[in-house]
Amino acid sequence: MTSAELKTLRESLGLPVQWLAERANVQRRSVEYWEAGRSKVPDDVAELLLKLDAQFAEATRQALAVVDEQTEKQGQRPETVRLYRDRGDAALWEARPDMRDLPVTAHAALLARVRIALQDRGQSVAIEYA
Repeated sequence: MTSAELKTLRESLGLPVQWLAERANVQRRSVEYWEAGRSKVPDDVAELLLKLDAQFAEATRQALAVVDEQTEKQGQRPETVRLYRDRGDAALWEARPDMRDLPVTAHAALLARVRIALQDRGQSVAIEYA
């Protein structure tokens, strides 16, 4: 993984530098060096982010499937699909135990992916606080 790929993927997942540093068991400066191209991106760090990216892609597919199921049951598309964002980490972790290790910014990035996918289908979407 290149330094630019690392930074782009980390940011697209809504992950702060400090979060990645803690998960990689390194100082913040190490992540900054990887992203600047001063040091090689460790394979385990690349794998961690790629795994999260795949999980986000699957979560997006599942969200679209839920909308499709509701549409089929109701016989029509909802006028607006409402997505709910938590205000902080603790609220996210309570509502979504599966995201316990992630910051609320990662959930925001996931919501953005779902919003784009729904809008690409012509669906109106609103994101509101839970």
